[in-house]
Amino acid sequence: MEFENLIFHLKQRMNNALPGEDSHKKMKVNFSNNTKLPFSKNKAKPAAVLILLYPNNDKTYFYLTKRADTVKYHKGQISLPGGSKENNETLLDTALRETQEEIGIDKNEISILGKITPLFIPVTGFMITPFVSYISKKPKTILDEIEVAELLSVNIRDLLNNDILIMDREINGSSVSIPYFSLNNHQVWGATSMVLSELKDIIQLV
Repeated sequence: MEFENLIFHLKQRMNNALPGEDSHKKMKVNFSNNTKLPFSKNKAKPAAVLILLYPNNDKTYFYLTKRADTVKYHKGQISLPGGSKENNETLLDTALRETQEEIGIDKNEISILGKITPLFIPVTGFMITPFVSYISKKPKTILDEIEVAELLSVNIRDLLNNDILIMDREINGSSVSIPYFSLNNHQVWGATSMVLSELKDIIQLV
């Protein structure tokens, strides 16, 4: 009963101290001191993402999306469902709304385990709050093809057993070494990998 056991233990674990920035640092893109980043934390734009755990043949999976090349931010990158906070909604409302809009899962069927540590993205200026949730059976999905190019269904054990890899990439004119996870033959890096790093550490502490 892998799925039920994991959800039971996560419910207990989410009420305790979280690994937070220690987990984030493992996957952080370390820019050189002379790299000019366009945004600062004091003017951050609030956003939220959702980790949605679900069972399939008693194994536990979660969704990642490959963002379309037509979206404004993070074109073509692997992301968690989520986006910018709108009007007077809460950050949880944001995460649930964006998940329903992007991959078509009814937000009323999703149960929330809690939120984990927010993180700031200096390249795009977002302060992201991640929420961990679950759904009791594998859901039907409908993709918003304007925003989502591909939906990835990732076995949680692939994350737990994944070593941190390193690639070199140029960002804002600077060459940087970037930690990443290889999941479903995709490179998962940046904010998404930092969020998943904390989830991984939380589960391994269960």
